[in-house]
Amino acid sequence: MRVGLLLQTLMLSAALFAASLQADSQGILHDQPPFALTISQAKAWTPAEASIENVSAVPLARRFPALLDGQQASPAKVLYAPDGMNNFANYLHTQPQFNLYNFTHWSQIDVLNWFAGTADLGIQIPARPWVETAHKNGVKVIGSVFLGVAQWGGSADTAEALLEQDAQGRFVVADRLIEIANFYGFDGWLINQETDLTAVKDNNNQLLKGQKDAARGEALASRMLAFVQYLTANAPQGMEIHWYDAMVASGEVRWQNQLNDQNQAYLQDKVRSSDAIFLNYWWDQKMVHASVAKAQELGRSPFDVYVGADLWPSRNAQRAFSRHQWLDWLFEDSQALASIALFAPNVNYNFDGESHTPAFSQFPKNADDEQAFYTTEVRLFAGDDLNLAKVDSQGWKGLGGYLPAKSTLSSLPLVTYFNTGQGKHWWQQGKKQGGPWTNMAYQEPLPTWQFANEGAIKLHFAFDDAFNGGSSLAVTQPQGDKAYAPLYATELLLSGTSRLLVTSRGQSNGLSLLLETADGQTLQLPLDAAKDWSTQTVSLQSLAGKKLVRIALQGDGKQAIEARLGGLEILP
Repeated sequence: MRVGLLLQTLMLSAALFAASLQADSQGILHDQPPFALTISQAKAWTPAEASIENVSAVPLARRFPALLDGQQASPAKVLYAPDGMNNFANYLHTQPQFNLYNFTHWSQIDVLNWFAGTADLGIQIPARPWVETAHKNGVKVIGSVFLGVAQWGGSADTAEALLEQDAQGRFVVADRLIEIANFYGFDGWLINQETDLTAVKDNNNQLLKGQKDAARGEALASRMLAFVQYLTANAPQGMEIHWYDAMVASGEVRWQNQLNDQNQAYLQDKVRSSDAIFLNYWWDQKMVHASVAKAQELGRSPFDVYVGADLWPSRNAQRAFSRHQWLDWLFEDSQALASIALFAPNVNYNFDGESHTPAFSQFPKNADDEQAFYTTEVRLFAGDDLNLAKVDSQGWKGLGGYLPAKSTLSSLPLVTYFNTGQGKHWWQQGKKQGGPWTNMAYQEPLPTWQFANEGAIKLHFAFDDAFNGGSSLAVTQPQGDKAYAPLYATELLLSGTSRLLVTSRGQSNGLSLLLETADGQTLQLPLDAAKDWSTQTVSLQSLAGKKLVRIALQGDGKQAIEARLGGLEILP
């Protein structure tokens, strides 16, 4: 019965994949509806004119801490803001290209910001495939409301349009923003107001140098604060409104780089103005402490303060991997003082290199450079040694050494083919069925820890071979000592009918899959060495009534291991 159901599912998946490739011949929709709107389009927005295809129906999953040895849970959150999601990910169907932007470390972040915008298209809406996968991993997704820098097209007139109120004093566009987020199923907005509202422009939207309209700027800034407070007060429970640290009460853009008297009103001003503030990037340890103290003075959690880290090397603030003192400024005794906003972490994708920092990958230009792309993302969280199980003693230590991962795996079945959501080929039952593709919606539950190892065992996603989807999990270990690699943190209650299925191939003599329970029991499944894909099925009746808390790999070191995991299923 199960085999028939599996084959039906795989046939349906292949059919959907093929249909999806045909459906999206236009590719990524750069700065177009339904993903990008002008203020006037947002004001006129109704569900009748919306894109049903962009509606996410996946609820936000519950998360729990996934602690490695020596780690403590933290209330700090990580916001992840790739710069230019409108250029990377505005698609609804499978793209016939492998080397598109992707992301796998959902367990290490809490909020994905769809960071994007132009001077005209200031309302940026997340794409459903990303929202649904984020929600499966317990990660919120917030869109962007962008008011551009004055010299690059931003205008006080645009702010006037955003701040329009009806006869009852309601902010018309704020109401639409709430409706848009509710309709599409994402989780809120970042208000990224970077326009100098005192700037004066001519009829061609060109700056008039030396001219300022201080009265208009101050009046618009006051209305902007009221707008954000209205948006926050009227947003439903669970929706988050974030404010970016740029504008001050005069209407001018003066980045404060800390929470202080100049920008505190946009977090708390007698009433709750926003749910969080995203601080600009030029700060030091003293400014972090001052921000924490100011938040507490306002009666707010310091973890409502997201200290910004601009990772793009050309801008030099927290230059990826070579500037790392800021990590020490944010943490004391390994505990976070505030939350973190990672800006431009897409350095692994489209950073072309500088004299001081070579490019981290050529993936957009070379589809065979995927390991550099994926390894750089691993490095961001695991440190220079690419190992979450150990905190680097020097150099880039990685965020994962400070902030533990989180997991959502609390109910059966658990089914994964280690599919990252893209591939050089589409594989079905170990056979090639199609060419290159990307679709975040097809990403499956990936290891909670990417990657952690005790000993010489190494893991990475491999794209030259897969069982189902586009990727498999490559496992290598030289002959030598025993090694261990935790994969998944779970809270899975097993029953007398529960079964484990593992699909693998390659030289796996000495490699075992471990199932570890809350009461300290471990079930060990030695993996069969096989040239072709082979599936082992094991009854978990001996663990009935127990809670499975970790899935791991262990190599005995007696001989070299070079294997692939193509699938892992734990069925009720």
